[in-house]
Amino acid sequence: MRGEKVTNGSIAQIAALLLVVAAVAFGGGYIIAGGPEELAQQYTVGENITINVKTPGQAEYTSVNMSSGMTVLDAVANLMQIKTELYSFGPAVKTADDQWLTYTVNGESPTVGMDKYQLEGGENIELMLA
Repeated sequence: MRGEKVTNGSIAQIAALLLVVAAVAFGGGYIIAGGPEELAQQYTVGENITINVKTPGQAEYTSVNMSSGMTVLDAVANLMQIKTELYSFGPAVKTADDQWLTYTVNGESPTVGMDKYQLEGGENIELMLA
């Protein structure tokens, strides 16, 4: 290429090729991530729902009114004073007096943190000291 003149036509071809490669890479990543359905499901907040939350030391569940799509962390923060510590996997939740909290939903331990578990309504959430 030494001594050859670069023309506007070859610059335009390179730019067009880069644009096509970028579009294919973006589109492939979007489809792998689940496309529009995954995005809509993940961020939909809508109708009013009621969930039940039992905090440590409490004998009965307390009903909490929320919007569908909100998270367990939202519900807990609306019900009691908490502290969070941010880690690479997400926030870890403590009581106001620095005791770690874990949780179950309908008697089962979820595979995601409180900030990722989206509520649909009718769930029974139990908080426990770790």
